[in-house]
Amino acid sequence: MLTASKRTVRLNPSQARTLSGIAGRRSLSEYAMLQRIIEAGFLAVLHGTDREADTREIANEVGAISGRIADLERVLDRALFTACAAYAYARHAALQSRKPDEVIAAEARAAFERQRSLAQEQEP
Repeated sequence: MLTASKRTVRLNPSQARTLSGIAGRRSLSEYAMLQRIIEAGFLAVLHGTDREADTREIANEVGAISGRIADLERVLDRALFTACAAYAYARHAALQSRKPDEVIAAEARAAFERQRSLAQEQEP
């Protein structure tokens, strides 16, 4: 049978407030929450996961976010081109022009490029 040993833990005021807040959100006593925090700390130190895992997790998340941003840029480019093409075709329909599709498509591509360059100029 294992027996626990008693220790005194001193928390600074900020740590004490944080402990109280976490314990309240999880409906635990401050003592029970402190025990969980100490156990998690021991595991992190023993397994070397305190900093290495955080760095790996951050790197993985940054990579995932970068991939999502690239996907989002492709979707936005397609949406912008679709809007430019719709505008070009609607304009020609409203003016009742008899230009061939190749001319209207070229105007849509030019409008797309103008809008893309304007958006890139405004980037910080």
